[in-house]
Amino acid sequence: MTCTVYWVSPLCGDWDVRRVGRVLSHHGRKREAVAAAARLARADRPSVVQIQRRDGSIESRRAYRPCARPG
Repeated sequence: MTCTVYWVSPLCGDWDVRRVGRVLSHHGRKREAVAAAARLARADRPSVVQIQRRDGSIESRRAYRPCARPG
């Protein structure tokens, strides 16, 4: 099972949500971009959200794994 990687990246003062180099959404605030990336990642498990700082370095990484099945 491959893991999809979503990026929250700075671009010209705003923030993009990207996957495989393709811009999926554009946001004025970082927290809006993080929330959008998290929604996409939860719907596309297993996946990871990589959140960058304004300087391009990695601030944090959030993993969304498949839910455990009961019983």
